[in-house]
Amino acid sequence: MRKERVYKALNIALPIATLLLIIVVYAIVSKAVGIDMLVPSVSSIVKEFFALFAKASFYESVGWTLLRAFIAYVSAFLLAALLSGVTYSFKPLRSALAPIVLIVRIMPTMSLILLALIWFDSFEATVLVAFSVIFPMLYTSFADALEGVDKDLIEMARVYGVSKRKQIFSLYLPQIAPNVFTAIKSSVGLNLKLVIAAEVLAQTAKSIGIEMQFAKLYVDTAQLLAWTAVAILLGTVFEKVVVLIEKKAVKWK
Repeated sequence: MRKERVYKALNIALPIATLLLIIVVYAIVSKAVGIDMLVPSVSSIVKEFFALFAKASFYESVGWTLLRAFIAYVSAFLLAALLSGVTYSFKPLRSALAPIVLIVRIMPTMSLILLALIWFDSFEATVLVAFSVIFPMLYTSFADALEGVDKDLIEMARVYGVSKRKQIFSLYLPQIAPNVFTAIKSSVGLNLKLVIAAEVLAQTAKSIGIEMQFAKLYVDTAQLLAWTAVAILLGTVFEKVVVLIEKKAVKWK
């Protein structure tokens, strides 16, 4: 019990210590450079960060970015779940889809963004870019998770006439859950990063990306870093929410 408490304390203390170390190192670099426009002080960044919350445009920009990220991720998740289930039931279809998934996965993101901007408006383009990167990640993870389900248990369930519904909730979901949640945790933050990157290049109105672009154009590095902190905070919240859901799912399982 004592060792567990020590580990828990370290799990909390070490990340905080690492974050403080990063801040201290940055503050030293900022002081050494001595040019606030180039490497702003920590206090300048903190000031800009909290100043953002006083602006109505801040909530509008964050809200629209989150909407794009939500649409992209939910679309990718649902299609990946649907196709992985279908290809699990009909194996030849997975082979047929393999070239498409491969092309989408290895296609340069920059090329994808530029093509999306030619074919669609900025809103659709940002959603498409994030979707195109996240979908193959989720689809591959879901399909592999289904292939990893214990075949002996499946055969036993069939022999004893276990209903499909009971097989799904008592056999399949508990076994694929760890891989599914691992895939979600590794992709939910990336999804937000992709949306913001696409917004910068597409100069999407009412977005975190365009606010970052404006900060860069006006060489307002403190504000750029403040917006970066907002993006990091949002990504962290998403990942923590997924972890909480996973814990609930494990209890349910």
